[in-house]
Amino acid sequence: MSPPAQTLLAQPFLAIIGTRRADGSVQMNPAWFEYRDGCVWVNSHTRRSWPQNVLRDKAMSLLVLDRDDPDRWVRIDGRLVEASTVGADEHIDRLSRRYTGNPFRKLEPNEQRIMFKIEPLRITGENI
Repeated sequence: MSPPAQTLLAQPFLAIIGTRRADGSVQMNPAWFEYRDGCVWVNSHTRRSWPQNVLRDKAMSLLVLDRDDPDRWVRIDGRLVEASTVGADEHIDRLSRRYTGNPFRKLEPNEQRIMFKIEPLRITGENI
């Protein structure tokens, strides 16, 4: 990962997560993320469909755009290294503080969070 790409990923920009549905079509969703320890970490509610896609295929792509310079972006194609509900509540709280400066909202009854650790396999972009 180049230093300019790492600098971009250190900013609280939304990622667009691309996964593949069971029928082969592409699903894209905005998501909070963090880049640490050489991996990308994302978090979701287990009832959403895109986490099931990741668990099934063990892969996802992320696109992060610099909102101040649309000619600066990074795309990461990665593989699932780890998925866990353990620590996921604390992780979403950390992401919320990164993006909003505030703690994450109170979880809904029966809401289960899951976090994913994604290893970058291919990194492309512009001005990174």
